Amino acid sequence: MSLRRRTQLVHLAREHNALIITDDVYDRLQWPTTSLISTSASSISAHLDHAILPRLTDLDRALPAHPSDPRQFRHTLSNGSFSKILGPGVRTGWADASPALSYGLSQCGSSRSGGCPSQLVATMIAQLLEDGSLDEHITEVLIPSYARRWRMMIDAIEMCLVPLGVSVSKVSLEGKDVFGGYFIWFELPEGMSAEQVAVRAKERQNLIVAQGDMFEVYGDEQAVRLKRWVRVCFAWEAEELLVEGIERLGKVIRGVLSGPVDEGVEYGEDAQRLRTPMGGF
Repeated sequence: MSLRRRTQLVHLAREHNALIITDDVYDRLQWPTTSLISTSASSISAHLDHAILPRLTDLDRALPAHPSDPRQFRHTLSNGSFSKILGPGVRTGWADASPALSYGLSQCGSSRSGGCPSQLVATMIAQLLEDGSLDEHITEVLIPSYARRWRMMIDAIEMCLVPLGVSVSKVSLEGKDVFGGYFIWFELPEGMSAEQVAVRAKERQNLIVAQGDMFEVYGDEQAVRLKRWVRVCFAWEAEELLVEGIERLGKVIRGVLSGPVDEGVEYGEDAQRLRTPMGGF
């Protein structure tokens, strides 16, 4: 989300005295996407100031208190997980808000009883935060790795899928050459169903992709647009499989475009050697 939209959203919440809870952990995983910037750790680190945007909570706190909020709870709360930026399975996260709201959350039964948080993991994470190890891990390891993987997959999409009528963007922020997170979204050609592509990808190529309508909000009239969108992940599979996965997905889309042909299950040689599906796509 662009800075302009983030600012508009905060003002809208303040106008209606509403609370926005954001799962904004991916805001820590941003990188510039200009072709002049390499994906080495030193190069990415040198340009991070141009990539990272303020969170909604940062924007909210920077504004003067609103008349409708005399106790200064503010109108945003950042809800994140260290599983995304430290290691899968740590099962520890954070809630970052105004001092008043943070204190209120700390007085909830699950926090006061000590029975819910993982004290051991939280203690280790606190140490990593205090000595700067987590920030160093994000900057020197995660972001360069994801930027390299993103480049590999986006190049493969442009080579294998775009000629078939697929549309994809190389930026995730309006007017800014920045990308972030784990996922690339692309739109299929007119008249093609993402569900059809996902089903055929699994049956014909042993390949798992996420169809857009899996992520729709029930009752949203705009959700119908997601039926042509596909989401792929570049963080799970080994790097050498990223291009192969897109090439195999291209075969699926080409098959759908060619019309309804009963081909049966026909894993290619590459798919046959994989005992399990490429589930990270």
